[in-house]
Amino acid sequence: MTPPMTSAGASAGRLFSPLQVGNVTLRNRIVSPPHGTYFAEDGLVSRRQLDYYETLARGGVAMIVTGSWAVWPRTMPNALTNRATDPRAVAGHTRLAEAVHAHGSILVAQLHESGRQGNTAAHRGPLLAPSPLPDPVVREVPKEMERSEIDDLVDHYVRSAEALRAAGWDGVEILAAQGYGPAQFLSPQMNHRTDEYGGSPAGRSRLLRTILACIRASVGPDWLVGVRMNGSDCVEGGAGPEQAVVLAETLAGSGHVDYLSISGASNEAYPLWIADMSHAPGLFVDLAARVRASVSLPILVATRITSPEQAEQILTAGAADMVGMVRALIADPGLPLKAQRGASTEIRPCIGANQGCIGRVLSGASMRCTVNPRVGEPRLPQRSIQARRVVVVGAGPAGLEAAVTAAEVGHRVTLLERAPHIGGQIALAARVPSRAEFGRILTFLEAELARTGVEVRLDRPAEVSAVRDLAPDEVILATGSRPIRTGFSTAFPGRDVLPGHDQDHVLPAVDVFSRPEAVGRRVVVLDDDPHGHATTVAELLAPDHDVTLVCRSISAGQWSGPANQIALYSRLQRAGVRILAATWASAVGDAEVLCHPTHAPQDVFAVPADTVLLATGNCVVDDLYPALRNELPDVAVRRVGDCLAPRLLDQAFWDGHQAALAIGREP
Repeated sequence: MTPPMTSAGASAGRLFSPLQVGNVTLRNRIVSPPHGTYFAEDGLVSRRQLDYYETLARGGVAMIVTGSWAVWPRTMPNALTNRATDPRAVAGHTRLAEAVHAHGSILVAQLHESGRQGNTAAHRGPLLAPSPLPDPVVREVPKEMERSEIDDLVDHYVRSAEALRAAGWDGVEILAAQGYGPAQFLSPQMNHRTDEYGGSPAGRSRLLRTILACIRASVGPDWLVGVRMNGSDCVEGGAGPEQAVVLAETLAGSGHVDYLSISGASNEAYPLWIADMSHAPGLFVDLAARVRASVSLPILVATRITSPEQAEQILTAGAADMVGMVRALIADPGLPLKAQRGASTEIRPCIGANQGCIGRVLSGASMRCTVNPRVGEPRLPQRSIQARRVVVVGAGPAGLEAAVTAAEVGHRVTLLERAPHIGGQIALAARVPSRAEFGRILTFLEAELARTGVEVRLDRPAEVSAVRDLAPDEVILATGSRPIRTGFSTAFPGRDVLPGHDQDHVLPAVDVFSRPEAVGRRVVVLDDDPHGHATTVAELLAPDHDVTLVCRSISAGQWSGPANQIALYSRLQRAGVRILAATWASAVGDAEVLCHPTHAPQDVFAVPADTVLLATGNCVVDDLYPALRNELPDVAVRRVGDCLAPRLLDQAFWDGHQAALAIGREP
């Protein structure tokens, strides 16, 4: 774990010193590590991929390691991932190498085989693994690999490396971490073989060593070959830090490897290598330091390295030679150059929300970013802007993004906010320790308002007269949403209201921030909420209250998605929150809530409660919209964020960004 982040500049330290790795020289120590973008088209490099990786290179990153380049068809979960060896892929691979090299970055492909952590939807055959043990997330029993299948897999790794070398790439990285493919052979918990590919550390590493030896024999000594490996499997029965050091020494001694990239965990601790904002920064830094102390190879470390200052601390402490900043570079691909010129306050920060990046990928969609709506979008052609007078009403995330973007492209922007501060709902959420990084994006946006010249007027209620007096050419409404206070749930649409919802001790969940004195000791939170209000207030209150979370769904916090839900559950349980899943309320009494299983409404039981908090969704606050349309018929009025429809944070940023780009066009 890294020390706490400071505001010290990184531009003059080790972060921007060159580094020799194998036969290439990195211009600095910042790496974009592998991550699945789902930008491919039919498994081939797309225009969107070219734009994405070229933007990273233009922003100053030293090395890009592309993620999920499938070594054989079995690895392909769908057509949105890339094929390494398909002859049709050659032209795209060549164009990608040329685009990245044009901006001075090194390009490496991570060669990927999923093993039991794969997906059989595309090829319909069985998953292949060292032993027939199902993955805890995928939950499909794999076929134990036979010797011929192992030989075939090794051959595909070699062919993949040869294809990328021929296309002008600088190297490959073998994914042998996070429970994928070769990592399953390395793990005593996953590999129960008794032949030459199991049994002992040497046997379990045989597949990886064979892949590396065969690739090196094919590509020669001067082409870059790296390995991503675990510093620890982070699971009982898996390989720990001591075994990681032994493996690192073995790989370094082979002469086939130019660098090691240190990660950790597997699906048993999923997805720790994509840890959300509730986790401490630099989860695997200490593990990387142990490996670095044992070998002379350059060491890369990644996961929750979110700022240049933190990266500099890691390098200065001698924990690693390179820093992988996946999500930080997604949030702002210009991070390296901004940090190098001392403009860290202009870096759009990653907040570890995991909604737009891994959250979308896990849903089968292509990657985006919660706080950077430009990711994955085509580069817009430069066009002349006729500056317009724009009024943005509401300084939540949608309004802030709209105001900053509109000002950046040349419009004159005034931002009105009824509260004495900016931020809307995320300003409240940032007060919960595990959600504190919401504050980082607000700090950035506040600085951007000043940098781009937005006129900010706080304590200004949203009134027609206030907008009219500014004589706008266009108006963007970001007036948000308000809690639904009736207790209505779509699980029981025949109940228009929850009996007892209008009692004094029944409050909207968000009221705990403004009225903490109104919350009694025994709290019941009713969770039918797509936004995270219920779990957020439950976590906030748990240290000083007896909290019961009643969830109509089969689990709490489904808003968080598979990338965050396990961590959320762990925090709630550690805090002592009692979770009643697949349960709902039939009535609120004076000192209790009558509940029942969602599938058995007749089985009613009582849960004691001094305070009942409703987290049953929000409704739009758009009263100003028809009034402005009537009062200012010649002025374009656009709604964004929750004012348009209450949704998640990434959609608020997207709405605000798109509305700003649409200024001057028909609404």
